[in-house]
Amino acid sequence: MGISVTIIIATVGRVQSLRRLLESIYRWDETDEVSAEIIVANNARDEATAGAVEGLVNEYDRRGRFHCRQVREPLPGKCRAQNKAIPLACGSVLGFFDDDVEVMPSWLQALLRFFASFPHEVMQGSIRMRDEDRNDPELQKALERYRTIDFIDYGFSPGTDLKTLTGGNIAVRREVFEKVGMFDERLGPGRTGISEDVEFARRLLKAGMRIGYEPRAAVYNEMDRSRLSEKFFRLRHEQQGRSRLAYKGSTIFTIVPNLLRSIWTFGWYSLVGNERKKYRAKGRYYHYRAMLLGKA
Repeated sequence: MGISVTIIIATVGRVQSLRRLLESIYRWDETDEVSAEIIVANNARDEATAGAVEGLVNEYDRRGRFHCRQVREPLPGKCRAQNKAIPLACGSVLGFFDDDVEVMPSWLQALLRFFASFPHEVMQGSIRMRDEDRNDPELQKALERYRTIDFIDYGFSPGTDLKTLTGGNIAVRREVFEKVGMFDERLGPGRTGISEDVEFARRLLKAGMRIGYEPRAAVYNEMDRSRLSEKFFRLRHEQQGRSRLAYKGSTIFTIVPNLLRSIWTFGWYSLVGNERKKYRAKGRYYHYRAMLLGKA
C-alpha cells in the first residue's frame, strides 16, 4: 500500500499568510505515488475571521487537485486545534505546517523518499531563510542577537537522527499518536505560547521512536520583523519558562539557583562585552523568572 498524506495547518486567522501557504502547496511537483488532502484547523479568535478562513479553504477545494477542508475550533490553542483535526485525517502520514510558511515544490517528493528510505517515525523538515534576508546585514545582526524566529538548516544529511522537533514543518506516521498520545494542549500558541513540539519530541524518544532530518522537505519561514525586538525577546523567553514549568514540573530548588546564575552571567558578559552570551543569559533570566512567578 502506498503512502497517503494529510496536511494539517492550524491557523489563528492570518488569511493572507494562509493563502500564500495554500498556494505553495498547490504548486507541489506532480506525483502519482500518493494521495493527499489538506485540513485547516480553524482557530480564529472571532467568527468573522473564521468565516474568511472557511471561504479561503472552500476556494482552494474548488480548484480540485487536493481535497481541502476545515475544522473549526473556537477555543484558543494551536494544539487543541491540531488535536481536533488529527482524528479526521485519512492519511497514513500527517504533515504539520505553521500558517506563516511557504512550502517548496519538492516537499511532497522529499517526504515520500524519506519514509520509503528511513525507519524513522517522524520527519523534521528544514525551515529556511530567503536569500534576500540572508544577504541583509542589519537583519542578520538582529537575528543573531534575538534568535526569536525559527530556522532549521542543520547541514546534516537526510536520515540523521535528531533529539527535538520544531513544529512548523514536521511529518508524523499516523500510528505515533495512538502510541504516545496527542499534542499537549497546555502548551503552544494560544496557551503557554511555546514548546509543544519539544514536549512531543520528548515523549517520542522516551517511547523508543526516532526523529529523522530531511533537509529537502523544505519551507521558507515568514520574516516577521516585529519579533526582532526587546519586547518580543522577553515574551518568547517568558513563554518558554511557563511552558517548561508546565511539562517538567520544576521545583523552587532548581529554579532559584538557575535564576541567580543567569543574573551573574548576564552581568559578567555585559562587563566583558560578549553580546551573544549576554543575550543568552538575559533570556535565561526571563525564562527562570517566569518559572518562579508561575510557582507563586
